[in-house]
Amino acid sequence: MRLNALAVALLLLPVLGSAQFSHLEVEPVDNNGSVSGNTYRVYAVMESEGDVIDAIFGEAGKSLYIRSTKPFYQHPRGGELASQVQRFDVENDATLAFDTWVTIGLEDNYMNSLTGFLMDFTEFEKGNALETENGAWFVTPDKRQALAPADKRILVAQLTSTGQITGMINIHGRTKATQKDDGTIEGGDMIQAEGVTFSCGQ
Repeated sequence: MRLNALAVALLLLPVLGSAQFSHLEVEPVDNNGSVSGNTYRVYAVMESEGDVIDAIFGEAGKSLYIRSTKPFYQHPRGGELASQVQRFDVENDATLAFDTWVTIGLEDNYMNSLTGFLMDFTEFEKGNALETENGAWFVTPDKRQALAPADKRILVAQLTSTGQITGMINIHGRTKATQKDDGTIEGGDMIQAEGVTFSCGQ
């Protein structure tokens, strides 16, 4: 998959390159022992509030993977995307709250427009690795969930496993566009970070 093709699919405007992505943060989540394994959330930290992530992708020469030495916990009523996790079901089944999924910004289906693009999640939903050199999960950049909030962190995954987790992702987005006093628009340049890695677990 060419990133330009994905950009067309996302209806992105041509923009210039910029380095507004800072780093990934992995945060443990207390699952109270309700499921087997440890739960972690992975956040992309941006440089400015309002910076956008619209796609996490893999393409030829820019692999994407999320792996664990032990199977990922996958709840039978969950999904590979956070947009498939029903908020009502989570409220009635505490174990569903610790399902393994990927996302941009949101943790369940409410107001979540997240979509997979040429992704095969079959093995991931069986508890195995998620890997691609031809796919992405994305939202259109006008969606609120794509924007970095005040703490500049955008949620990109929740992972539960008894094993050691490693991942490498590629990030596409844009800087926040601002209107100056004279009416001109400043910003909105492209953000692209490749080969960003993280690890967590035993």
